[in-house]
Amino acid sequence: MVLLYIKSQETFLSSEVKRLIQTATPDLSQIPRGADYSWIDFNSGIVWEKLQDIFDNIKEKNGSKAWFFEVIRQLPPLFRECYHMLQNMYPAAYDVSLQPFLEWTHQEKDIHQSIKLISQESTSGDHLVALLTVTALVERALGNVVLLKCKQVPFLLRDLLATPELEELIGKVKVQLLIVMLGSVLGLNLRNIAWHGFLSPHETSQAFVATIIFILADCGRTLKNTSKVKNIPTRPRTTFEEASCLGNVVDDIIIPRRVVLDELMKSSSFVSSVMYPAWIKAFELLEKEQWGSCTTLLLPLMECSMRAMFAHVNKVSERMLTAENSTLYTTMDEILSQYMNSGPTHLTVNKEHGKHEFSSRDCVRSSGKRHSEVTKSTLVNDARERTDQEDEDCELVNSKEKNQVQYAIGTKLNEALHDLLNFVQGPRVRDRVSHGEAELQEIPSFMTCHILYLSLLVLSSEGPESDEAPCDTINKMKCMNLKGLRKESSALEGNIHKDISDTECPEHCPASDEACSQDRKCVSDPSNLSDQSKEVISKLRRNLKNYKCVFHPSALLQKKLMLSVSCLSNWIYWERVDSKDLDYPEWESWDMIELPEVLSYPPLHISHNVCSLDNIKDFLGFVKDIQYRVLYRPKQEIELISILQRITGCISTTLENTCKNMTLKYSQYINKRLRSRQRETYRRQLIAVPVIVSTCYLTCQVIYLIFLAINKSGDLSQSSFTSLIRMLKPLLKVTENLVSNTSLSANRWDEAASISLNNNEHILKVFTSGQE
Repeated sequence: MVLLYIKSQETFLSSEVKRLIQTATPDLSQIPRGADYSWIDFNSGIVWEKLQDIFDNIKEKNGSKAWFFEVIRQLPPLFRECYHMLQNMYPAAYDVSLQPFLEWTHQEKDIHQSIKLISQESTSGDHLVALLTVTALVERALGNVVLLKCKQVPFLLRDLLATPELEELIGKVKVQLLIVMLGSVLGLNLRNIAWHGFLSPHETSQAFVATIIFILADCGRTLKNTSKVKNIPTRPRTTFEEASCLGNVVDDIIIPRRVVLDELMKSSSFVSSVMYPAWIKAFELLEKEQWGSCTTLLLPLMECSMRAMFAHVNKVSERMLTAENSTLYTTMDEILSQYMNSGPTHLTVNKEHGKHEFSSRDCVRSSGKRHSEVTKSTLVNDARERTDQEDEDCELVNSKEKNQVQYAIGTKLNEALHDLLNFVQGPRVRDRVSHGEAELQEIPSFMTCHILYLSLLVLSSEGPESDEAPCDTINKMKCMNLKGLRKESSALEGNIHKDISDTECPEHCPASDEACSQDRKCVSDPSNLSDQSKEVISKLRRNLKNYKCVFHPSALLQKKLMLSVSCLSNWIYWERVDSKDLDYPEWESWDMIELPEVLSYPPLHISHNVCSLDNIKDFLGFVKDIQYRVLYRPKQEIELISILQRITGCISTTLENTCKNMTLKYSQYINKRLRSRQRETYRRQLIAVPVIVSTCYLTCQVIYLIFLAINKSGDLSQSSFTSLIRMLKPLLKVTENLVSNTSLSANRWDEAASISLNNNEHILKVFTSGQE
């Protein structure tokens, strides 16, 4: 099924946004010569005084919508001169005129590559890659500068550009120009419309990239003149090491041949012809093994295609376009959410500063903590903040409809996309790359390939069985040029899908505003795909069937619990002296430690037959087999998982502390380096260990008991849920105390044994089968 109204979409920019971009885009055929350069001085820097005069002489209120438009109207000559000056000086004069003033960014390689991508021989796909690259590195570089005067970098670019410290460090005019180009919904907003997949290659001017590079160079001059350039801190980059397991998801798949990739892309209903140059560029980068640049391009392309799918399956075709500055963008957050807003989504624009305040659930990510620099310790608070916000947002919206994307792509692909993009402790690759936190040169191949494979699955999604075009909403769109495709896109399309325009469709009527309210689709037989393309998609789908979520809190809890139980399985073999040497008979009778036969929690209708200490391997198998759901879970469930994770983490640390401590003391004892008092401490440790092990093991089984019914926890009444949390908090307190008591610096073994016994009593009281 090929949807013509998507394939023939010539722009994803709404009318007002497109007007701004067109107004700002200079005519690069006008080549300035010699004295014609009025925006660039003899030092190859921007004449900022001239720009200041423009800002000061605009009659409209500074920061208003009209003010932004008037500024943008006067900027094309600046953009044009920056581009041509860069072309003139590169490569001969670049090392002298610009490169020394870009070193402060610590991203010279990416800047150098971006300059190559906007050369006169480059393509529109190159220009989009360059814009994505420089907008990300600008945010990272300026964030480092702000750390000269602030302890923390603002989460969003628009907030970063609004900090008075940045204005003080690099100058007010530079900041204002960056706000016009990148940091306000009232301006060009290049960073957002590019990274969210709205900007097509032919709408991307290489002059924008050149101007940003000149701005960075002038920032470098300013910092050098104030002697601050040597003191700029550099924050560590992300490495995606935590996501290395994703490389095994499709381990029997090799990167498809180029002809297969082209065919799968062009046969998809969710790729507009106007985006072909970008996809083709992504495939070229893939062939050249330029993983970082390929990832940079694939992420917004995936979002663009998924937004087209979102618009189609939910019958809201007008939402393929960017929002105006008074309407919220449809981004990946909503595309992958469980519900969509049934009515228009509004935001309030602060006319003076171009800021906006959202009244939609999308603001969970946009206006709150940015997920790109979240550490593991923030999981609990972050989960609470997000779920609280979601509850508030649900109250703001009178009615919500189920988002049909979840049915179009299926559960497994949905989980894989959440793993890659959304879950707090996952790679959050789009957030990190788009905000400049990743070193493009260091992005691993497995990450790029994983994004590619998920993208191909998105493109090949067949959607719901009733594949109807959005007849009831398409009339809200202005006619999106159904008369024909752009020459550039048509030439690239080739013969693979010429039937899109040539097929005689009985419902295909002349393009007009009225015709746009018709169902615009043509049927294409999926069997027309080559055998190679079919085989690639079949393999990917077979792999996806076995996909198991990695970074959802429940998946992380299972992993941590398995780690704790694995540590316990070897406890009896930890290095120690003979019990007769130090007189500690407790180890000889460890199998006599009393554990309850059954644990239960009636409110959740669950019970568990307790495994003995000599049967840990069976229990490990039970933990491994736990089944749970991960998508769109209720607030109570996430909160419960958080506390269980914290308890499990404390158990792991306690066991690691104990094992290391025993190894150290054993070595010291054998080498006769323990004084009599230290030998007594060592003996008390050996007496305490079986008790500590028993309470850790019993606590693991309580966690397993609750984990068995984790997906039922959201159904508990508020009072029952509060009661359960109240019962678990003493376990958390005990395990936290065990961590501190068993550390190498503490050695409080009597206290550790005492609280372990008390913990066992608490568990017996609360979670035994006799519980009422």
